[in-house]
Formats: sequence, structure tokens, C-alpha cells
Amino acid sequence: MPYTIEFCNTPLTIPERRWGQADNVPPLDGDTQSTVQFTAFSSCIGICARNENGARVIGIHLSVTDDQGNVFAVNDVPTVSEILQTWGYDPLTVFVIGQAQVWQESVPQAYAALLASLGQPQVYSYGDGTYGAGLNPANVLVPTYAE
Repeated sequence: MPYTIEFCNTPLTIPERRWGQADNVPPLDGDTQSTVQFTAFSSCIGICARNENGARVIGIHLSVTDDQGNVFAVNDVPTVSEILQTWGYDPLTVFVIGQAQVWQESVPQAYAALLASLGQPQVYSYGDGTYGAGLNPANVLVPTYAE
């Protein structure tokens, strides 16, 4: 069975191998609020971007392997690209967050192909925790993170 990525209706708790979207959430008292947020990462990465008109944010939660043992591979990269393109993302706003080192070590070819397909976006790698994305006071999409 292939590695699959499905839509979810829970943009503030996007589980593994799911993607979600939400209308922008403005900062509150100057603090960035998550528009999309993933369930906790220990070996995962997330892809975040705004849509072309800047009104919505998408988050895609990727795990190295799925619950059937299928490993994310180079041939899974087009699935991610198709989700983003169908959704109407702005390539200038995309970034990757999460356990980049785990992906570089576990699935180096697939990770490199994914980054290439995204135009070599900014990568934010922190520790285990809860990652997301939201708008800062300058209306720029930035990562959010909590341990």
C-alpha cells in the first residue's frame, strides 16, 4: 500500500500524513497565533504556506514512515506538490519545519527531492515539540513552536 496524505478538518491539530488549512489568524497583542498547527513532532516535518491571495494557510504533516511501514520516498514528492498546487499555494511563502536532521539521515534522497520540488525553502529545525505556522505583526507567515 502506498504512502498516503489525506485532508483533515482540524487545522490546529493536523495529525501525521494529513493536511489542513485555515483562514489567517491575526496576531493577538503583537504575539503570533498559530493558524495551522500539527500534533507533536518527534521525527516528522511539516510544510506550511499561504495561498496565492494570502488569506489562508496550509499545513502538511509528513512522517518518515506510515503506520504500515511505508517509507516516504522520492515517488511520494509529487503527491505533496499536487496538494500544494491544487490548493493554490504561493511558492514564495513556503517553509519546512520540524525534524529535518531525522529526514536527512533517514530518507536523504526523498528529503532532498522534496526540498528541490519546493524551491529550496527555508527550513526551521527545532527539537521535539509542537510546530505550526501563523502571521507575525508584519503579516508574514512564520513558524510557531512549543516544547
